[in-house]
Amino acid sequence: MTDDKALGRRDRARAFVPELIPEPQDLDRTGPLDAKEQQQLDRIHAARDHHQAAKWMRGKALDAAFRRRLFRGEDGQRTRQQYLDAEWDGMSESAAYLEIKEWRLAAQIAATFERPAPDSHVRALVDVADKQGHEAVAHWYAELRRHGQQLGHRVTADVVANLADFLRTGTEPERLEALFVPRQLAPAKPRKPAPAGSAKRGAGEPVTGTVVAHGQDQPGGSFQNFGTPGTDGTAPAGQDRWTLSAEHVARLSAWIEDGAKAASIAPEHAADLLLQALTDDTFQHWIGTRAWA
Repeated sequence: MTDDKALGRRDRARAFVPELIPEPQDLDRTGPLDAKEQQQLDRIHAARDHHQAAKWMRGKALDAAFRRRLFRGEDGQRTRQQYLDAEWDGMSESAAYLEIKEWRLAAQIAATFERPAPDSHVRALVDVADKQGHEAVAHWYAELRRHGQQLGHRVTADVVANLADFLRTGTEPERLEALFVPRQLAPAKPRKPAPAGSAKRGAGEPVTGTVVAHGQDQPGGSFQNFGTPGTDGTAPAGQDRWTLSAEHVARLSAWIEDGAKAASIAPEHAADLLLQALTDDTFQHWIGTRAWA
């Protein structure tokens, strides 16, 4: 057995420790990786996976502390939030329960796919996993990731949401390629004309038009494409209005979700607030002052 193979086997046999990460330094190397460099890259990837695995382990730890009521402290009077304030850097109960809700699926995916999944992927599947079973959902997630690797397709949060839509119906996808169809926001509902002589809408008035959630109100199935722009940036035939690209939708959805989590509100509520702000007259003034900057 070569020294490199023996060292690699020892790596797998022990728990990951920070000392396994190679020291960052500038090296002028070209050509294929040699055995030692491949081992260093494997250790880098082990650090990446260790970080993701630690996330679901943290959720399991919170679950154990809550369900065993270990949070109550020496006097038996401490509340969950007081415990979180003292021991978890002030984490909110809602954030704690979110991690508790997700850890079982995250652990099952790590066992099935042999790699942890990003938080956004787990979050897209957790509700359907509660109904369809963690093992079944983890199996299809692993198949989706392997299929994406084979074809060179990126498995984004939207692609995973497509899988969730399919599994939510209780059916299995016949062709995984269908899950990679880009999502689009549904066209906004037209505004009703204001009565003659009425004042323009105030800032607190409801906004006309809604953001359609994944898999809802989409005629023709979960994977209908609401006018994906062509490769040249033009709109499809018969569509003369500009629409957000799939990349815009993915980035905006992730940004709204992160902001909603930080504010401890539902993403749908955050989306409504953002839509109201963007359709206010002040936004037109704001974007106008920056258009020629």
